[in-house]
Amino acid sequence: TLPAAEPGNNITVRASAGTGKTWLLITRLIRLLLAGAAPDSILAVTFTRKAAAEMQSRLRERLYGYLTLDDARLDDELRQLGLSAGATRRDDARRLFETLLRNDQPVKVSTYHAFCQDVLRRFPFDAGVPPGFELVESEGLLAGEAWEALVATASACPDGETATALQVLLDHHGNLDGPRDALLTFLAQRIDWWAYTQGEDDPVAYAVEALRRRLAIDVDTDPAAAFFDRIRQSLLLEFAELLERHDTATNRRHGELIRAVLASEEPPEARLERLRTVFLTDKGEPRKRKASAALARSLGEDGMARLLALHHDLCEHLATVQEQLRRRLTLTINTAWYRAGSALLAHYGRLKNERRLLDFADLEWHTYLLLRHSDNALWVQYKMDRRIDHLLVDEFQDTNPTQWAMLLPLLEELAAGDPERRRSVFLVGDAKQSIYRFRRANPHLFTTAGQWLETHLQARECTLNKSRRSAPAIMEFVNRVFSDGPLGASLAPFPHHDTYLDKLWGRVELLPLVTLNEEPATTHHADVALRDPLATPRAAGAEPLHYLEGRAIAARIDAILAAGPPLGPAEDTHPASHEDIMILVRNRTHIHHYERALREAGIPYLGGGKTTLLDCLEIQDMVALLETLIAPHNALALATVLRSPLFACGDEDLILLVETARAHQQAWFPALQTLAGQLPAASPLGRAARLLAHWREQADQVPVHDLLDRIYCEGNVLERYQAGFPPHLRARARANLVRFIELALAVDSGRYPSLPHFLARLRDLQQHDQDA
Repeated sequence: TLPAAEPGNNITVRASAGTGKTWLLITRLIRLLLAGAAPDSILAVTFTRKAAAEMQSRLRERLYGYLTLDDARLDDELRQLGLSAGATRRDDARRLFETLLRNDQPVKVSTYHAFCQDVLRRFPFDAGVPPGFELVESEGLLAGEAWEALVATASACPDGETATALQVLLDHHGNLDGPRDALLTFLAQRIDWWAYTQGEDDPVAYAVEALRRRLAIDVDTDPAAAFFDRIRQSLLLEFAELLERHDTATNRRHGELIRAVLASEEPPEARLERLRTVFLTDKGEPRKRKASAALARSLGEDGMARLLALHHDLCEHLATVQEQLRRRLTLTINTAWYRAGSALLAHYGRLKNERRLLDFADLEWHTYLLLRHSDNALWVQYKMDRRIDHLLVDEFQDTNPTQWAMLLPLLEELAAGDPERRRSVFLVGDAKQSIYRFRRANPHLFTTAGQWLETHLQARECTLNKSRRSAPAIMEFVNRVFSDGPLGASLAPFPHHDTYLDKLWGRVELLPLVTLNEEPATTHHADVALRDPLATPRAAGAEPLHYLEGRAIAARIDAILAAGPPLGPAEDTHPASHEDIMILVRNRTHIHHYERALREAGIPYLGGGKTTLLDCLEIQDMVALLETLIAPHNALALATVLRSPLFACGDEDLILLVETARAHQQAWFPALQTLAGQLPAASPLGRAARLLAHWREQADQVPVHDLLDRIYCEGNVLERYQAGFPPHLRARARANLVRFIELALAVDSGRYPSLPHFLARLRDLQQHDQDA
């Protein structure tokens, strides 16, 4: 038997990487289908469209496999499913593929956002969203427009609340980038803001008051002014007199400073800041004043005790006042952040409403409200409940609170439903693999969900911690990292991890930290002179740390390949190659430094970060080609295309083109057509003239993807770039060119059929650093 796959069991599975989690999930789906569950009564939820497509693909592959296996092998497969073999079972398994194909509705394998989108499209009026809304996939562009609208509004009314709030943030950060980044962070966390202020008439006032209470701030009292009350002034004056009696240069200076502060007409906070140096160090700690024989001689025992007592009391009170001032500053800055952020969110929402758009946050929030708080929530839940009998959620550790709140009504319906109706829940995840914390994911929700299911649905917990793909060295490293320390405490109790591949080669090592060996030279202004770039090369400075780290990684890769450890299971090993190596980085900000190090080391690579696609040389060539087709007067773009591997024109070709253009007083593109009749068709310029003219005719007649498809085919693009690049870069160039043609369909779902719109969209994506 396989308890986790039993259709009648409600299950939570804690599955580590490589332990067969996806196989178990597909097995659960197959068992449900074999038990008679209708395909459209099953909902499997995952986090990415790629994962959803892979799940569908694996399900179809396994069902198709049952159709093609002989009896003996199919019996083995059925036993792996936890079922007894036999003719009836085999017939049922072989019919599943046809059943799935013939069913009007397939098994629903969906992302959270696709599930929300489906619900909102079914109930738009109940949810309060525009019927037939479109989905925003590039929120950065819309956020940029909202920011510009916010600044314009503040500029038009400089005395308004928004302008005042922006000024506070500007004063705090010292530059415009700080407030912009802070407010875009507010926008990114808008679901938290909506949830926190839900039901409030004035969300900003509510949030400010809640923060004020949490910080214990009395808005009617100025702590700096209260510090200089009559009693405190007399104590300060007494302290100054005692300092001056113990006559040292520092004490005289401090005594004079105290008297000057007490006599000053400055604002209380400014006076307090000046007084701070008497009692506190630069780190905010009390200055050390200790009993000594010299102090006792100057002041006597009673005077010395009084000085030290005053110092202690005044330091404590000063530290308390400064803490109160910091809290008031926190309240001031956060009030400005709330107010300006709320205004930015209003502009963002207005832009979406004008265009009938929803973003991913809207999908989650409106679905949550619809299922939990709308007037028709029970009716909507009833209608959905009629469709869903079996719920499976993959990668549950990346679920956020809103998504959990969306699932809870479905789970409550399952718990309160007809006991005769066969229904089930299957959750799988691993807290160690939570990677969506930036999207509010909370891995602790997995424990919460497990406890809820155990209480209300008598769910059982299953643990998979034996890897089918990792070497013993890797598993030992995992055990050491998570068994002790804060990571292990957050996962307690942490089960020991093991592997089926006990003979597999593996190694874990930490490279030494990379440091800069040279300090940047200090240049005096008097020594600065303008450099002639034609005669004097740019001075080489210290290389970036990320590039130096990339070189260290490249050297380690070379060493690994030189050693040639046998990789793969014992029955099918092979020497280590470049294809066996993957480099993971924290983010894509500095990935170009690593790529440069790999190129210089002659190591072939494929970049996994899409944001660098538009910066690659081969893609810049393609963009220049498209710009040439819509703007033939752009001589720089034309020159880029002619010199690219697509046409491989040399210097003599370009000189001929320039001379022809001057002789006929033409731009470069018409001059190229003039040369077309004078040159062999197979020459670089002759070939370029013929193909560019043909593609330009097609540019206004076919969509961008179709145009690129023709260019790739007629221009032999992939093969020419393969031949034009060094061996270690050919795989990357080919992959990038394929991704670029896919981009014509991926950018905003192919809604930009013309070249100008497509190129404008590419520029926006590059400017806003989107996932192109």
